[in-house]
Amino acid sequence: MKELSPISKSVSQPPPTFKDTGQGFPKVVAGGRFVRPDAGKSHLERMVTGSSTIADPKLVSPKIFNRAILDSVFCNLEAGMEMLDQQENSLAKIGGRLSEIALSLNQAKVSDGNIHKLQDAQGKFKTARDKIRLTALGTYDQVALFSNTEAKPVTIAVPSGKSWEGLSVDRANLGTPGMKSVDQGKVFGDSPGHHLDHSTIRRAFREWRSLCINNRLQWSMLMDRLHGLKQTIRRNETTDHWTLPKFPDDPKVGPLRRPHRNN
Repeated sequence: MKELSPISKSVSQPPPTFKDTGQGFPKVVAGGRFVRPDAGKSHLERMVTGSSTIADPKLVSPKIFNRAILDSVFCNLEAGMEMLDQQENSLAKIGGRLSEIALSLNQAKVSDGNIHKLQDAQGKFKTARDKIRLTALGTYDQVALFSNTEAKPVTIAVPSGKSWEGLSVDRANLGTPGMKSVDQGKVFGDSPGHHLDHSTIRRAFREWRSLCINNRLQWSMLMDRLHGLKQTIRRNETTDHWTLPKFPDDPKVGPLRRPHRNN
């Protein structure tokens, strides 16, 4: 497990803001790291091995060379799954804070106009909201776990038959209507922002749940490919029948096939 970038800000400081970062830069997982693709490198080094030193295929047997490439792909898939694990942990924290926001809204609704209860409810709301903002800034290997708009996915290249496929790992989009409404709302007071209601909270929960489901689907996709890769590695160890796919030379086709629409 790679060391994660810590978030050192405290909620006692001025509330952080989760700015719209646009679509961000395209990223690939190469050599187990999340990097921007370097057009100056070969497709294999750019999208699979990274800066790792791979033996010259002319100096080693095809079986040894292929194993080195397969090990790189294996490492890349594991890195993608670790990112999704971190994203899932952060989503769990966000879900907990949404529950606290829902409780603060309930407290405000049943306060019977008691100013101290209303102020306490607003204070709890702000604390939970600020913690969501901090969690939204989380990263893995210098890659944002979340976005505030539709962002470009991280791509992992995997061999499939006679070609290379590109698998997508999404940065969960928190810029959805319900989540934005919660971020910009309040439960009491005359500060900027609209007063929240239960329907807005329910919408935010639905959007959050959709992100959790998508996270698990992506994790399962990578795990399925990891199992298939293990079988390929075993075949490579026992036979000489597995051949490393070549990247296409036609720039119009692109180096990777896209197996599902999210790519």
